[in-house]
This record gives sequence, C-alpha cells and structure tokens, in this order.
Amino acid sequence: MESIRALEPKAVWEIFAMICGIPHPSGQEAKLAGAIAELASQHGLRVRRDAGGNLRIERPASPGFEERPAVILQGHLDMVPQAAAETKFDFATDPIPAAAIDGFVRSTAGTTLGADNGLGVAAALALLFDESFRSGPLAAVFTLSEEVGLNGALALDPAFLAGEYLLNLDSEEEGELYIGCAGGARLEADLPLEFEATPSGLSGAVLEVKGLAGGHSGCNIADRRGNAVRFLGEALQKCPQLRVASAAGGSLDNAIPRDAKAAVALASADREAVETQLAALERKFREESVLPAAFAVTLADAPLPAQVWTRPVQECAVEAMAGCPNGVLEMDSRFGIPRTSSNLAAVFERGGQLVFRTSQRSFSDPERREASARVAAHFQKLGAVAKLDNEYPGWEPAANSKLLAKAVDLYSELFQEKPQVKVIHAGLECGIFAGKKPSLDMLSFGPTILDPHSPSERVEIAGVERFYSFLGALVSAL
Repeated sequence: MESIRALEPKAVWEIFAMICGIPHPSGQEAKLAGAIAELASQHGLRVRRDAGGNLRIERPASPGFEERPAVILQGHLDMVPQAAAETKFDFATDPIPAAAIDGFVRSTAGTTLGADNGLGVAAALALLFDESFRSGPLAAVFTLSEEVGLNGALALDPAFLAGEYLLNLDSEEEGELYIGCAGGARLEADLPLEFEATPSGLSGAVLEVKGLAGGHSGCNIADRRGNAVRFLGEALQKCPQLRVASAAGGSLDNAIPRDAKAAVALASADREAVETQLAALERKFREESVLPAAFAVTLADAPLPAQVWTRPVQECAVEAMAGCPNGVLEMDSRFGIPRTSSNLAAVFERGGQLVFRTSQRSFSDPERREASARVAAHFQKLGAVAKLDNEYPGWEPAANSKLLAKAVDLYSELFQEKPQVKVIHAGLECGIFAGKKPSLDMLSFGPTILDPHSPSERVEIAGVERFYSFLGALVSAL
C-alpha cells in the first residue's frame, strides 16, 4: 500500500488527494467547490460562479499564443456515494481514504473512490496551475450534481461555454475517445400500500438478496451483473407462502442495485419448502448472470412483523419488481453496445407508498421516451402512479470534427497505436452543452476507471500518466 501523493504525475495526484479529503457526494459539493475556487485564486486565475454554483476558472493565453483558439477543460465535482453493505461510512463527513495497491488506486474503506470524476477535475487543475505549460486561452468548467441527473450542466450559464473546443474529462477507459453519448431519464412510480394484521401462527423472517457486484447503470448494464431488486421480486413471486411486511433495495438511480431485502412472515410448516425454492432460485440466478462468489439469497429469523401487506397489494408490488423492464432493451449494431436500456434502481417505502426508482437511457431521444413510457405502463397497470422527474438529451457524433482528427493523429504519434473512437451508453454533459452551444467541437476521454459507481471502483495508475500526458499534448497542439 502506497500513498497516492507519491505517484506520478505528482501534480495530478496531489490535487486528487485534496479532493478525496473533502466530502463531495452529489448535492454536497459546496465545500469542494469553495476549496477549488480558493486554490485557483491563489494561482492568480479568474474564478466565476453561475447561479447554479458551477465554476469557470480562466487562464489567459501564454505570451505568443494569444491567437490560438480557446479550450475548455470540463468535469463534474460530485461523486457517487456507495459503500459495501458491511461498511459504516458517512459520505457527508468522512474523507475517502485512497491508497495505491497493486497498480491501482482505490478506497481502503470499502467505498467508491470518486475517481469519477475527481481525476478529471484534478488533471484539469494541474494543467491550469502549471506555469511552465504554454497554450492559448484555457478555461476549466466544473459542474455540480452530474451524477443525479446532470443538474449542474442543465443549469449552466451558456456564457461559461465561451470557447472553440471542449474536452470533457469524464470517460473511463484510457485509449478511447468518445464522440457521442446516450440521453437519459429518471422515472419514479409510487404504489399505495395497504396493510392487515399478521395472521396468527406465523414466524418472522428476513429475505435477503445480497453480494451482487452492482456498477454503473449505463456502462455496466450489459455485463449480466444481476439486479438485486428484480431478484427479490422473483424470489417473492416464487414463494407466495411468504407474507411481506416491507421491502427495500438499491439506492441510487444510476447504480445497479447490489442488495435488497424484505421483512416477511411465514408458517413453520412452509419453511423447508421456501428454503428449497430459494436455493433453486440462487442456482438459476447464477446460471443466468455473472455473479460474485459472495452472492446469496438467504432467509433468516427476524422479529415477527405486526402487520403485512394485503394479498392484492403484495401481488402488485411483487409483480412491479419482478416484471419491470430491466437491462438492455436494444443493442446498437453500429457500435456493438447497448442502444436503449432501463435500470430498476431502487425500491423503498415512503409516506404509505412503495416507491420504485428507475432510469432509462438511449442514443435516440424518441426511443428513450418510448422506453420510459413502457416502464411507466408496467407500473400503471398495477395501480402505481408513474412520473418522469428528470430528462437530458444525448450527444450525436459529429462526422467532421477537427478536434477528433487532431486527437487521433496526436494519440497515434505519442503512443504508437491508434485510439479507439467510441460512443458511450451513459450520460455525458456534452449532450446538454451541444444544445446550449451547437458550434462547440467536443471530445470526451479519461483514465481507466474500473467498476465506477460501486465500492469496487479503482483507477489504473499507469493509465493516469498516459491520460495526463495526452491531455497536455492535445491542448498545446490546438
């Protein structure tokens, strides 16, 4: 285990260590934004904030480079707060303990690292602060609340996009250049709950689906990682002997749920049959998906609940979980990745209702709207009220991008291999920026980050050095 401050490029890792030391989950980035603004001011750079709290930091052109086009380096300040089930961690107050282990940097606390997008932010700042670096006018734009709906980008002052080129530093595979992304939507469905007294003669238990890998609901949606909420619904569907008192699973709209559980009651005479059915289901889930060794479906003793859902409510709730459209809905033949998908992200109780959170993604805005309508129809037929509460557009690839042509040639020259040019089945803020300023020539790239949005998140150390050297060379060449 090694301190990340000893890694190269030192300037990038020093700033990333600072970022890890300041809690910054979505919605709580103000302290980090303030620290970055103060640091930029200390370096003599102009700092601006718009009404949404987004930052723009400006560095003037180097002497002799005044006629060069203006370049924007762009990232987001928030991180996804995910912790392993056994981990006690407060993302609002606790710093992320990052360490270098076997060629990767990861959190040692069993949490997300925040390399998405902390390393992009760190690289942009390192370049801005490097007094020996020569370039045309250079700016960094850092947005808030990207991970919960690209809210900062949606609220961004269009004046913050002043420039000819924009480099989004929020992709997760070094050696890949992204020229398009999926648009997305968040949909919630609320199912009214009705209860009755728990029938006599039953015992309490808790049914758990646990130990899945989780991951990014866009990048990992085709990886057959399983969905804990869907699995819980299927388990309850196959075991109607169980009377359900409550259910909860998943947490964030843009993460595949890793764990889910239900408080239940059952007759002692049914216990053996239920456990046999659950064991068969666990085997089935393993055959259908790629699951960690720690994955399990368990039934354990628990206090007897005083009340359970009525039978009609239970049937609707279970079908809502088990039958919700989920995973890849259509593949894109051009790029060999998902074109349209949906993620059943979370289920929980709130105000007498069972709440379902889902997200849909697609390269086609009409197809994404159709997917959302399909998911909404599924819940509505079961008596739930469904509504969209966030939408953002996709980013259509530009066929004649000067920036892309320059980047491909330069990468090939630096590393003696051509980069892969791709689109990503995830939301990038470039889609929103394109709507605000259609003339922007944009490109997205970043270091290699594995398992983002999960406690297994880790970044490849060697990839960070290549990423940063390419970033500096590209900005200098524009």
